[in-house]
Amino acid sequence: MRDKKIAVPYADAILGAVKEPKSMETVGADLRQFAVAYAASGDLRKMLNHPGLPNEIKQRMLKGVMDKMGLSAPARRSLEVVQRRGRIGFAADIADTYDTMLDEKLGRQTVRVRSAFALSTEEVGLLETEFSKLTGKKAKVEVVVDKSLIGGLVAHVGSKVYDGSMSNQLKALKVKLEQEA
Repeated sequence: MRDKKIAVPYADAILGAVKEPKSMETVGADLRQFAVAYAASGDLRKMLNHPGLPNEIKQRMLKGVMDKMGLSAPARRSLEVVQRRGRIGFAADIADTYDTMLDEKLGRQTVRVRSAFALSTEEVGLLETEFSKLTGKKAKVEVVVDKSLIGGLVAHVGSKVYDGSMSNQLKALKVKLEQEA
């Protein structure tokens, strides 16, 4: 399920309940970890959303999954509330919204970069420095390799896109040549 409106009050409450920045990061990682496991397991989704199962059984199942995953206490309590309220299907939205709110609270900006090749630690550091200057916030760069770019990279900062890929440059050259012809 994808509905950010439902996720906002849950993410806000979770973030408000955690006071230390390090704990905030841990809870965010735990929420993402659970969301990935939930999305990957059809059986888990069926059981936690089954209308015929009593909530007590669902809570025990959730507790068992969280025990195996080793989730932090604040994340566990939060997910139990989400399950009790019948909103566990929004776990990915809650995790995404929590991450966005946490970045805002800590003055960070996530920069999603697609690169034709894997980037070194130094290159990622340079990107973080440049995007920090550009956005005025501490940039947090997430890199994904996309061979279709041929060369260069594409960076997404919020709703802005910075496209320095070879494929984009080739498209621009094609348009220019077509206009001149």
